[in-house]
Amino acid sequence: MSIEYLNKIYEYIKPKSKILGIKLYESEINTKIQRKPRKKLTICQIINTARLYGWSWNVTLDNIECILGAIALGLKEPDESFINGDIIIKLGYVNDNESAKRFVENIPKIKNKKKGFIVGPLEALDFEPDMFIVYGNSAQIMRLIQGVVYAMNGERLIFGTVGDCGICGDGIADAYNTQKPKIVIPCYGERRFGHSQDDEIAMVIPFKYIDKIAEGLEKTHNLGIRYPIPIAATITELDIPEILKIKK
Repeated sequence: MSIEYLNKIYEYIKPKSKILGIKLYESEINTKIQRKPRKKLTICQIINTARLYGWSWNVTLDNIECILGAIALGLKEPDESFINGDIIIKLGYVNDNESAKRFVENIPKIKNKKKGFIVGPLEALDFEPDMFIVYGNSAQIMRLIQGVVYAMNGERLIFGTVGDCGICGDGIADAYNTQKPKIVIPCYGERRFGHSQDDEIAMVIPFKYIDKIAEGLEKTHNLGIRYPIPIAATITELDIPEILKIKK
C-alpha cells in the first residue's frame, strides 16, 4: 500500500480524525493487529475509537454488542426478531409488520458469513484493506466526493438509508456488496454510543479507488477547488465604518 495516496487525501481533505482501513475476514489473517476490547462494544464504538484515538482492532462476534451491526457485517445470522421486523417495531421506526419487514430488507447486509474484521488507521495496517473510511464535515466530504467522481469517471453517487445502521449497514456493508463508494449519515446509535458529532458525515470507499481519488483531489486543488473553502468576502473590499478607515 502506497502511503503517498493516503497523505494526499489527508492534505486536501484535512479530516480531524484518522482515515481508517477495514478488512472483513472469513478466517484469521496474518497480521500483527490483535487488540480486542475488554468488554463487548458496539461496532460504532470500535470505529470511533479507531479514528479518534488511532487504535487498531481485531474483533469477532464475541466482542460485539449491537445485533443490528453484527447482522449487517455478516458476523451473525439474522434471528427471528430481525427477520420479522419485531426489533424495528419495538424501536418505533414503523407501525406495522409489513413496513417492519420492508425496513429490515432495506438494511444492507454482507452476504457471506464473516468471522470478524480488522479496523485501524490506514497507515498502521500491515495488509491491504477492503475499504477505507473518512469522516468529515459536509465541505470536506464534498471535496472527497469530487475525488471519488473523478476516480469513477464521472459516475453519479447513489445515496440510500433507512435512518439506522449507518456506518455498519449504509457504509461498510453496502460498499462491500456493491464495490461502490457510499456516503453515510451517522445513525442515532453511532451518535449516542460512538460519539460521532452533529456536523459529521462519513464515506466508505473500496480501497481500489484510492490512487485515482488522490489524483482527482490533487488536480482539482491545483485548479482552485480547495478545502478550507476560500470565502469570497475575505478578499472583497468592504464598506467599513468611517471611524475605522485609514485617513489619507
